[in-house]
Amino acid sequence: MFIRASARVQLLFIVWTVVASLVLFCLLLANHFPIDIAWKDALFSGLIISFISQILYFIQTYYHAKSPVNFSNFGLILVLTVFYQVLINSAFKLVLGNERWTRYILPFEGARAYIVFFILIAISLYWWINKNKQIQSQVQQQLIEQERALTKAELDNIHQQLQPHFLFNSLNSIGALTEINPKEANRMILLLSDFLRGTLRKDIQTLVPISEEIEQLKRYLEIEKIRFGHRLKTEFDITEECLQTPVPPLLLQPLIENAIKFGLYGSTEEVTIYIGVTNSENGLQIEVRNPYDPDYVQYKTGKGFGLTSVKRRLSLLYNQYDLLTTEKQDKLFITKILIPQ
Repeated sequence: MFIRASARVQLLFIVWTVVASLVLFCLLLANHFPIDIAWKDALFSGLIISFISQILYFIQTYYHAKSPVNFSNFGLILVLTVFYQVLINSAFKLVLGNERWTRYILPFEGARAYIVFFILIAISLYWWINKNKQIQSQVQQQLIEQERALTKAELDNIHQQLQPHFLFNSLNSIGALTEINPKEANRMILLLSDFLRGTLRKDIQTLVPISEEIEQLKRYLEIEKIRFGHRLKTEFDITEECLQTPVPPLLLQPLIENAIKFGLYGSTEEVTIYIGVTNSENGLQIEVRNPYDPDYVQYKTGKGFGLTSVKRRLSLLYNQYDLLTTEKQDKLFITKILIPQ
């Protein structure tokens, strides 16, 4: 009897049939109908209305009007009401006979048709709302999937830009060292190979423990220390309880590269870069400090890819736009990152 539908929808049909039949049975008994007519009327009416509601479900599943109130919908309900009247009268004449049908059923034809018409309107409205929610949910899911795909594509694009950005700088340094210090150039090639091996196999959307990120950062700093020698010093201040906290991979390298660029390029003195990691109520706090010369920075040109890429990555991954902040204290440039937990 059931039109093909989900288990939930079929359960609704069954519940409607039982409840409607029981209510109608009680109303007929209260109006002094014979019990045999009351239960037959309730049974036939419940089954026919359930069947018609399935027809409405089938139609509105494959044809969804833009508005629940429209002429085609009212016309359909009117036709189904007439269909109900024909079926119920045919069933009663067959089961009760003409005499009892004329006495108990015929006087209530108008009222029955009126009630059934509005019951079918209510059922149609319910199916329309239900179908509309499904369509909106599907559209929302498609938008979410599209946004995820765009986010992944943009993150991949940032990743592809990040690697050549560092690689070109390193190759230039290796080229310069080849003539003046071949041994250090060879060591730098080995360190670069080790660094890239750990970098290229990372998924930029997969989080890694901060301890792993720090180890990768130290490999990067080993390469940079060959370039700058004793002038580059680093200071790590990482609390032990932070070590397993997950962070985006390759997050710190652009910050340190930026610190080296503006800390060492404009100076001939020894420079110490500070990297601190602590836990807070809001999440993981990462802080990078480096000295800088305001006069040098003023005339330094560049695309500013490092900090921009990190800020964009954080906004894409965490849907927040204030996770990276910078400030200047005297001749100290401070970059702070918050990783929500």
